[in-house]
Amino acid sequence: MNVVEYKKDEKIISPCYVANMPSDIYHAHDSISNSGLKLVNRSPAHFKFPPERVETRNKILGSALHMACLEPDLFYKTYTLLRNAKDRVCAEYKDAKKIHGEEFVLVSSECTKIEGIMNSLHSNFEIRNLLEQPGHNELSGFAKDPETGVICRHRFDKLTSSAIAVDLKTTVDARKHAFSRAIFNYGYHVQNAFYNDQHKWITGADLEGFFFVAVESESPFACKMYELDLDSFEAGRDSYRKNLNIYAYCKEQNEWPAYDSALDEIRIPRWALDEHEKNIIDNMTFTEDN
Repeated sequence: MNVVEYKKDEKIISPCYVANMPSDIYHAHDSISNSGLKLVNRSPAHFKFPPERVETRNKILGSALHMACLEPDLFYKTYTLLRNAKDRVCAEYKDAKKIHGEEFVLVSSECTKIEGIMNSLHSNFEIRNLLEQPGHNELSGFAKDPETGVICRHRFDKLTSSAIAVDLKTTVDARKHAFSRAIFNYGYHVQNAFYNDQHKWITGADLEGFFFVAVESESPFACKMYELDLDSFEAGRDSYRKNLNIYAYCKEQNEWPAYDSALDEIRIPRWALDEHEKNIIDNMTFTEDN
């Protein structure tokens, strides 16, 4: 596998994997990502004219969480954990922020959550074994789509040396029926297929596996590992292909439409109509009984 070390100001020549690429450099690259295709799916205009990227506290905590779970030793060297600081307005936090920068200082509740998730994952033998396998963390890949010629990008949470992709997902409920809905709602099946195919464009081979590690974001931080079934994978591939083709066309024509101008009929959701009809029947039954 072609993995090069990131070097500042050095041009990325696809197809390749790049290790240790800063997140902001990755996101600024002139290529299409899975999150970009999600915007295209809403409309090409939503991709072309997105709101300004803002570094929110949740994004900061997400980066800290990934490092804690994938590289715990580096996490403790990088972040300052204020276990007794109740919030980010206390004097202890303000002083530490001046020294280390706010993105590298965690208060009590943040420490509890991140370490709780980290400990939960590492207490699961199968997950711990997977996370500790040799490979690359936060590995960035760049490849040309053979169908459209568009340059695509992806970023693995972890890619092991045996070509197994590990994707860490925090969730409200890690049980199978609940996480299945999360996969569909957030398009994780699309990500799975898009990442696998880019890996093949770069290396000539499919991934040996793509494992979702789902961990609940609240105590007891229960976790579970899943692998997508073939039907869901193919549905994800169909979805990304449709949006990638739309993106390629819009880029070639330099046209980025939003919604069409036609007048459409609209209805409330089917479940709401079913509930309405049920209420009518219940009221009729109540009236007859009285």
